[in-house]
Amino acid sequence: MKNEQNKIVLKGLLRFLLATFFCLVLMIFWVVFHDKARISNDIIFGLCFILILGLIFGDYGLKVSEKMKNQVKFHGEEDCKRLGIKIGLVGAIPSYIGLIALFLAKIQVVKAPLWLYAVFNVYFYPVFDLFLTNAEYQMINDHSVLVLSSIPMYSFIVLIILPLVMPIACQIGYSIGYNNIDVKAKLFYKNKKNI
Repeated sequence: MKNEQNKIVLKGLLRFLLATFFCLVLMIFWVVFHDKARISNDIIFGLCFILILGLIFGDYGLKVSEKMKNQVKFHGEEDCKRLGIKIGLVGAIPSYIGLIALFLAKIQVVKAPLWLYAVFNVYFYPVFDLFLTNAEYQMINDHSVLVLSSIPMYSFIVLIILPLVMPIACQIGYSIGYNNIDVKAKLFYKNKKNI
């Protein structure tokens, strides 16, 4: 059972790649509209990206829960009610790698380029772009380049919290499936008795 759980948890990294792919496609539209209304554009696309991420991990948690519930019920395996959190945390590892690289570049320990953060956190980049309005840029060979040390420190608090969407969404989906919660009945029939 532990081997099966470990395989399922590692497949959470594939969900990271799937979310990255969908967000890269949507990123094309973000780039096109970026200069038109930067702040509202960042907010709208940031929420869309986070929603995509939450839905992909929530769906995976829901799919895995049925298999795990059957393993526990029919094969006498140990209870695994917190597996969704493990899946989501493993899926968040690449995000935190990019964040650590960005932080080390901010405090000038390493020279990590901004694209390193963007590759691992494409779904949080529009939100991150909100914090870059006060950052400094310098001209190098007729190109405006972000000075990473000028990124506001408070932005890192938000950037640390954002990847927690993955374990939270995955655990919610996992709990719904594992506990056989009928979401449709709870949402649409909550005021009716004995349905």
